[in-house]
Amino acid sequence: MFEHGKINYRQLVQLIFISRIIIAITYLPVLSSPPGNQDIWISILLSFPIQLLLSIPIYLLWRRFPNQTIIQYSQSIIGRSGKIIGILYIWFFIHFAVITLSYFNLFLTTAIMPETPLLFFSILLVGFCAYAVGAGLEVLGRMAEIVAPIIILAIITIIVLTAKDMDLKNLTPVFESGLWPVLGGGLTASARTFEITALAMVLPILNDNKKAKRVFIMGFLIITIFFETIGLSALTILGSELAKNHAFPFYAVVRTIKIADFIERIEAIHMGIWVLGAFTKISFWFYLAVLGMGQLFNLKDYTPLILPTGTIIVPLSILMASSLVELIEFTDYRVFTWYALIFILFIPSILLFIAIVKKKGGNKNES
Repeated sequence: MFEHGKINYRQLVQLIFISRIIIAITYLPVLSSPPGNQDIWISILLSFPIQLLLSIPIYLLWRRFPNQTIIQYSQSIIGRSGKIIGILYIWFFIHFAVITLSYFNLFLTTAIMPETPLLFFSILLVGFCAYAVGAGLEVLGRMAEIVAPIIILAIITIIVLTAKDMDLKNLTPVFESGLWPVLGGGLTASARTFEITALAMVLPILNDNKKAKRVFIMGFLIITIFFETIGLSALTILGSELAKNHAFPFYAVVRTIKIADFIERIEAIHMGIWVLGAFTKISFWFYLAVLGMGQLFNLKDYTPLILPTGTIIVPLSILMASSLVELIEFTDYRVFTWYALIFILFIPSILLFIAIVKKKGGNKNES
């Protein structure tokens, strides 16, 4: 470890919250996942216990290697071959930053400023993110303490202002397609919680190890509550068919707000939290990528890696954002669920099994 800063429990929970919720306030890809109808709100509720189950391998690995990240303990467990796993996770972190930046660019150029080149937004945002990454995780944590309450307040305000337009009949009939599609939807929603892998990188930097378990429980609980709130608002106002087929369902919900003749154009609030959240999220995953590379190559400082990594993220995001249809197809649950589970569940489970068999690490960290 060469990250000398520390992050506290509240900051880490808020970072995870921002990272997970920010895509939902615009795209809500979960609405097109199984069961693909009004029952998706039940799937979102079920995602909470499923997220905790998916987190078990990474949590147990951290218990065995409390001072190492997944980049480091993969080598402790399987030797030099563990570097391959490290490379895979670094790619995953970069890829997720690229996907988020692509979503950010597409939303701005599709819904807000269609005449502005993608390159402009990409370079501008990644430049600010690079500065934040250079400041370290401690600064990102303090930034999350400012941004998360703003996002929460904005979501609550939007929900209150749209409450009069909600029609609970849009949530019926319940279990229209049966139980299994709803359970499948819970799994696909949980598999999008990539922040489970982020915890494999940042738990060693937590300033109070005894609160690690609470990070998982409270982090995923808060995410589920607000995810459910956003999903219900889209379903009850737009209806399941329009919500799942709309490119930006929650943005569409925000645009319905009009109270008398003086409260309208509330989408400016949406735009503000989208920019703040995207900035925080991309900075977080950008940081994970350069931290991982620094550890993989045993560097004393990761800052020389920031500029090269940024120059990778920008062109990849433009390539990926060249078509909204292609981006949505790639992030469709049929592909993305299994792609995510490789990093969230399958690789950590294999590492945990090998660590147990080889008696690597030790259960020294009570929490």
